[in-house]
Parts: sequence; C-alpha cells; structure tokens
Amino acid sequence: MRRALLAAAALLALPAVASAHVTVVPSFLTVGKRTTLVFTAPSERPPHSVVSVSLTTPAGVALSPASPPPGWKLALRPRLAVWSGGRVPPTATFELRVAATATRAPGTASLRVLQRYDDGKSVRWTVPLTVLPATTVPREHVWPALLAGAVGVVVIVGGLAFLRLRGRGAGGARS
Repeated sequence: MRRALLAAAALLALPAVASAHVTVVPSFLTVGKRTTLVFTAPSERPPHSVVSVSLTTPAGVALSPASPPPGWKLALRPRLAVWSGGRVPPTATFELRVAATATRAPGTASLRVLQRYDDGKSVRWTVPLTVLPATTVPREHVWPALLAGAVGVVVIVGGLAFLRLRGRGAGGARS
C-alpha cells in the first residue's frame, strides 16, 4: 500500500516538474529587426535561491540591453548576457529581458540558459528560437498609379466618345 501511495505521489509530481522550464516570448526573431525577448524561469531548487542567470546565443544573434529587474545588474557581451546581484526565492518565477537582433540565415536556433543558485549549483536549459526572414514592405508608387488610372479614364472616355460619334454618323446616313 505504501509503495502505491509513493507511486501515485510521484505521478502527481511529474506534471509540475515537466512544466518547470525557461520560456521565451516571442519565440522568434526577424532578421535585421531588434526584438525584446522576455525570459520566464522558475527558481526550482528549494531551499536555494537563484543568484545569477547567463544567456548564450548562437552566432548571428547579437544582444543589446533592456532594463534588468530591480536589484539585478545586466552585463553584456556580443552573444552573452549575464544577470547578477539579485535573488529569486525558492519556487518563485521570474522574468528577465534582453533585446536581440538576428543577422543569421532564417531557421531554428538554440539559446543556452544557465541558472546559478546560492549553493553554487546550477541548472542548464536549452531554449528554442526561430529566426524568420526579413520582412520587406513594398514601396508605394502613388504617382505612377495615379497616372495609370488617369490614362485609363481618358482611354475609356475617349472610346465611349468615339463609339457615340460613330453611332451618330451611321444613324445620320440612314435617314
């Protein structure tokens, strides 16, 4: 009976463990566009607190500053962000922000996240990221469009006038 209760407790705990991971919103970057990424992560090693988080990006994804949470400092290198100086209590969830710009080819990429705890131990995460192709906004050619429309109106009006005059000439010959 005791084993059955332990097994049931373990099964109930599995969904909570499976859901504990680092997520990023949005989960994509567009080539050439600066995007603020928001990482959400749990502090999941009670009774220990998170005291540092490192984010490493792949080649072709550059980082730039975004406001760190109160009490935290953000140190940046081209592909590395390190948040330190703060403390996330056990079982709490926290958010970190950083801006990123992709220059790499579109496709999938992985971000590596390392959470360090006050006991010196750490937890590693791999976070998927999609790089989308640059979006191009078609240039609006207003004046050529207006000119083409005006020419179209002239052709239609001229054609109708020609047909009307032609009809009068043909009708006058019959009388």
